[in-house]
Amino acid sequence: MKAVKVPALELFLHEMIPLAKAMGVGVELSDDRALVLTAPKEQNRNSLNTAFGGSLVSLATLAGYGVVWELMRNERSAARPEWSIVVKESRAAYRKPVLGDLRAICERPAHAAIAEFKEALSRYGKAKLKLRASIVENGQTAVEVTAAFVVTRSGLSPTPSLSRA
Repeated sequence: MKAVKVPALELFLHEMIPLAKAMGVGVELSDDRALVLTAPKEQNRNSLNTAFGGSLVSLATLAGYGVVWELMRNERSAARPEWSIVVKESRAAYRKPVLGDLRAICERPAHAAIAEFKEALSRYGKAKLKLRASIVENGQTAVEVTAAFVVTRSGLSPTPSLSRA
């Protein structure tokens, strides 16, 4: 039997966000352009035998969270602090039902947006990054989720100068 390497993000999501494990979330792809998460319909269906709306928005949110987590994971070292990632706001638009397995795609932000985000993080210890994730089925967008993720240096106490995020 061939060993399968499970991505660090998938392990993190299953260990730290119990909903991800219950949904059966998996990492299909993580490259320079996008992060793609999947989840089986069977664990995420509703009474109409389509994908449950809460599962759809959760998977899209997890895809955005994963993009930020991977970005911050690359920033961690012995000399750097740990970071907290939270969703500040989100909006979902449901376009059509999802009949099969769930697939969320979150494109990585442009280099300029990442540079601005990292600059704010360095300067204030807190920064916000807006991302868009889509649930796609058969090449069509079924759900669009736009969310703002806030990253804060762990242990940082809120001060008026940090309210910029």
